[in-house]
Amino acid sequence: MKKLFLLILITFFLNGCGSVYYKQIHTPKDDTKIEKLKKELLTVSDNPQEAQELAVLAVTYPKVLANRYHLVSPPLYHNFLVNIGQRKRGLCFQFVEDIMKEINKHNFDSFHFRWGRANADKLNEHNVIVVTGDKDDNFDDGIILDAWRNSGNLLFWRVKDDPEYKFKEWQEGDERIHSH
Repeated sequence: MKKLFLLILITFFLNGCGSVYYKQIHTPKDDTKIEKLKKELLTVSDNPQEAQELAVLAVTYPKVLANRYHLVSPPLYHNFLVNIGQRKRGLCFQFVEDIMKEINKHNFDSFHFRWGRANADKLNEHNVIVVTGDKDDNFDDGIILDAWRNSGNLLFWRVKDDPEYKFKEWQEGDERIHSH
């Protein structure tokens, strides 16, 4: 009983300390990130209009989700809150699902979106969106869109350049758990 009480006390104490809230969804600082992502996207596709549209969406929409999820930082702590029922969403696979729903509203013709999964079926499993120009393009040359790892502040780079995870493409029908 003491352990449960201590766990609840720590949860409520930390809950307020690490809150992430984005008052502005698109800031001037984001313009630099959007431009960098657009340039990166243009290495897998030759459509500057769609690259710009996707870059804006990929940088800003995770902040909308972070606010909607009532995200707290660090991400693993937020996962804990989701897993004990204190938050409804905000695990990495939920970022992927919700961002893909938004992406699908835009009917991008110049990009192909894939599900990247690292550490399958382990407690540190991680899921991201991987963007390629075509479904037949090399997965490792795709661009990771990772909204979870930095609490709604998008990170992106090539799959093969990820400093922490070794992603593989998840295919429909693959078994997986969603640990974060």
